[in-house]
Amino acid sequence: MEAMFSHLRCHQRRISGRKSTTALRYFGQYQVLFVAESEKHLLEQIQEVPIAEYKTQRLRLAMAEAPRQRKHRLHHDPISAIQVLVNQHTKLLSVLDSQPLKYQLDS
Repeated sequence: MEAMFSHLRCHQRRISGRKSTTALRYFGQYQVLFVAESEKHLLEQIQEVPIAEYKTQRLRLAMAEAPRQRKHRLHHDPISAIQVLVNQHTKLLSVLDSQPLKYQLDS
């Protein structure tokens, strides 16, 4: 798998002339190729994708992006990143405190 992505990045650098393939690394899960003769034909191809499938794939992409985004936020704005984590922790604690504990007694 690594060799495939390495080859893809090398190919992308060669055809685009860019020295960096950062965008390819971040969004490397998808590569969309369209063959269209006009903008209208391109729009028709895009509209053929079922909305449920589109939303599923967007969710998968967002979940894959989350660790990188957290790391980026932590490096660029550590105070707000830590505050978000503290808020999430507080919310989880309140949910856990509101749920009754269930004990099972084996007789």
